[in-house]
Amino acid sequence: MSTDLDTAVPSAREVRQEIRDWRRGRAELKWGEAISDAYVALFCVVMVGAMAGNVVLNLRQLADETCAGTCSEVRSAAPWLVALAVSLLALGLARLLGPVFSPPAANGWLLSTPVDRGALLRPGWLRTVALTLTGAVLALVAPAILGGFSWGEGLAFLVGASAAALACVAIAALSQVHESPVARWLTWLVTLALWVALGLAATRELSAVPSVPPALALVLTALVVLVAAALVVRARISVGRVSRRVLAYTEHLSPSLSGALSSVDLGLMYDVLLARRWGRFAHVRTRTGGPLGWAALVHRDFLRALRSPQPYVLLAGLVLVPYAASEADAGRAVVLATTLAGLLGGPALCSGLRVVVRTQSLARMLPFRRQTLLLAHLVVPGAALMVFALATTPTLVDEMPDGGAINLAIACGLSSIAATVRWVTGKPPNYAAPMVSTPGGGVPTAVFGSVVRGFDVWAISALPLMFGQTGMLVSSLISIGVIAYLVSDNAG
Repeated sequence: MSTDLDTAVPSAREVRQEIRDWRRGRAELKWGEAISDAYVALFCVVMVGAMAGNVVLNLRQLADETCAGTCSEVRSAAPWLVALAVSLLALGLARLLGPVFSPPAANGWLLSTPVDRGALLRPGWLRTVALTLTGAVLALVAPAILGGFSWGEGLAFLVGASAAALACVAIAALSQVHESPVARWLTWLVTLALWVALGLAATRELSAVPSVPPALALVLTALVVLVAAALVVRARISVGRVSRRVLAYTEHLSPSLSGALSSVDLGLMYDVLLARRWGRFAHVRTRTGGPLGWAALVHRDFLRALRSPQPYVLLAGLVLVPYAASEADAGRAVVLATTLAGLLGGPALCSGLRVVVRTQSLARMLPFRRQTLLLAHLVVPGAALMVFALATTPTLVDEMPDGGAINLAIACGLSSIAATVRWVTGKPPNYAAPMVSTPGGGVPTAVFGSVVRGFDVWAISALPLMFGQTGMLVSSLISIGVIAYLVSDNAG
């Protein structure tokens, strides 16, 4: 009796083959259409790749001819900074989405069967490995070419940095399977390493770092590759022991993110991540007392910052970006680095502002006008962005002497605040309006503008800062006007 039951259980290969046959039997795309789409996609990739390669090679030649002194030091450090950033990005995405990933349908149908769970999850893990390597290589090709390496050194850097990113993803997978905090500690460690490297680039201490001999560099590269391979194999063996409860953490996140990305709605993607971030806290400790009126909203934002200070720590770390740009002889373009860093770190500070903007029912329950409500939620993040801009004042002294550097820093802070408010207060796409026909179906016209939302205000408010006192005045007026309009009752 048990023998008949054992033979009735299919293998993972047979289950995947049955699903594949079911999908192919209901496919409506013809072979001719698939070949035509593949030809167009391949032609676009080759054309864009050739253009990008030509630009990178020309920049490499220009850098070889003009870069000297401090510029050469920063240039030599740029590939390592990018390598750390790529590893940190891969680790963050792996922790967010889960490197051992199972779609909701597979989690509900396949993993509940007596089929070997490891055999069902290993193909997905191998796809994650291939995607990590491909993405890391594509992100590191330009820094390897522009970093002043020889062809052998560039290849070693490309292999070692890609293997390091893959090792981070494998550690995240093992942490997911065993439910250990190692991946979280590694995230903070890589972040600290990137911050220290930026600090060295900003304080002219790169010359004190000894150069690595070529033989030792090859040995270190081989060691990183071996460690990454061992971790990947270990994760491949361990995926069979992951529980459905752990896989369910990302079960509801995947459809929401895929829907947001398919509609090119970055605001919706941010809302999904924001809900997941605050939903991970099972409970919070309530604190009674505090001011009354609109100051109570400011007090709540302040308590929220104390409860979860990670975005403010990230913003404090980004202060090294303008200093590194100044040491690289960026000149007046330092203001662009300052305002852009403020824009990148600003939306994470505005969780309270985002909630009242996107949840109109909650905003109506509060006894305040829209303008008062939004300004109250803008006090804490706006003050943080202004302090961030004032901290970069020493990088602006050469451009605006005689006390004008502080005024320029204030203008940079206003530009970052205006761009952040533009990004956070963006309205969702209106699917009731007329749509544009695309290969993916009907798309609202506002979706295409949501991709550049925030960056448009950054461009029109930051570029005038490069043109002296008059440009600084124009930029400040634009930033104040944008903030006043976006928080007004008419904008809602």
